[in-house]
Amino acid sequence: MDDCEQRALIGQVVGGNRDALQNLIVWHDGSLRAKLEREIEPGARRYLEPDDVLQDAYAAAFKSIGGCHFADPAQFYKWLEKIALNSLKNRRRDLRRQKRDIAREVHGSAAPRTSYPALLDRVSAHDGTPSRLAARREAVAAMLSSLARLTDDQRDVVRMRFLEELAVAEVADRLGKTEAAIHALSMRALRALQLYLGAVSDFLTRS
Repeated sequence: MDDCEQRALIGQVVGGNRDALQNLIVWHDGSLRAKLEREIEPGARRYLEPDDVLQDAYAAAFKSIGGCHFADPAQFYKWLEKIALNSLKNRRRDLRRQKRDIAREVHGSAAPRTSYPALLDRVSAHDGTPSRLAARREAVAAMLSSLARLTDDQRDVVRMRFLEELAVAEVADRLGKTEAAIHALSMRALRALQLYLGAVSDFLTRS
């Protein structure tokens, strides 16, 4: 994507186009991921995954984009980078609150790791469009940015059910909802993910 294309998308973002924001996020994902990998200490890497930090960051970006203005693509990228670094800071704070002794546990078992590519496979099984991303390096970025566009409840349900693989009854108990509500939220979330993945897939196949 050249500078003119980025400026055009940024103009659409300022105008409220969420598809344009997602496309820019996917474009910058590699640079943001590299930045986080440099920032995360070796001893913390089994507890702090760039994918999870970026998922937080992209959700925050969608929530805070209203009213933002950017002079150029560099300023837009710096805005995204600042959000990503703040999300990393929040994740580190959460680890301290949980009193995890990373130095002591570094040789122990790794924490469970989420599988965003597996979630992409699940969504793609119901819709051929997102599967065009499966062999592309942008696949995980497309999924992370699509998750960011869900409502908080939908994102929580997807995380617990399909990433952490919790039982429906446990998800319902944690969120204070009925099992029927969890099933309904899951269906709406998966349909929304198909829609958002389709939009970014169309953009990437033209790039």
